[in-house]
Amino acid sequence: MSRINPLIHIRLEPSVKDFLQRRAKQQERTMGAHITFLLRQEMEKEKAPDPAVGSKSDAFHQ
Repeated sequence: MSRINPLIHIRLEPSVKDFLQRRAKQQERTMGAHITFLLRQEMEKEKAPDPAVGSKSDAFHQ
């Protein structure tokens, strides 16, 4: 069976890997599928307009 999606190898701290395994199992996903899910959520956040970005009142509080 050929793969359509490219493979990547990453190193995770043991605690991060354990967390990922638990969450993936809770969501009934593989670890790879859960990583993809989390990254897609982050991608969607970038698409959403952020009302605070570029606001003049925000610049005064920095």
